[in-house]
Amino acid sequence: MPAVAIAAVAATAAVVGTAKTIQSQNKANKMAKQQYAYERQMNQNRSVRERRDAIRASRIAGANVVQGAENAGSQGSSAALGTMGSIQSQLDSNLSFLDTQASLADKAGSASVARQSALNAAGNWGAISNLGMAVFGQSGGFKAGSK
Repeated sequence: MPAVAIAAVAATAAVVGTAKTIQSQNKANKMAKQQYAYERQMNQNRSVRERRDAIRASRIAGANVVQGAENAGSQGSSAALGTMGSIQSQLDSNLSFLDTQASLADKAGSASVARQSALNAAGNWGAISNLGMAVFGQSGGFKAGSK
């Protein structure tokens, strides 16, 4: 088989390989974004449940305080009011923590997708560089035009 035919087959294989590499990396990037969307939804669902549970626990604790104060005849006392204020403060703190955690989880997922996109772009450019070097090498390099 002549050297020109071998070079043409090699160049064709390099082009096809590069195109398939880029196609596969783009598909992987798309799937990473889809995975992130699902994980984000799961995190949001968990966050909503945790917020609901915290509010529910706070309401139950408050109701217990009110009932205990009513039973003791001290419903307007500073102890009862202070306890209710403490329960509300703890709820606010818990909700703030949950909001912060949800925000951090969202940012982490977003950074992961951005990382995957950057790796994808790097892989694509690497494949294109390899293709260019393969064609350059098969063409004889700089020696081909120096006669």
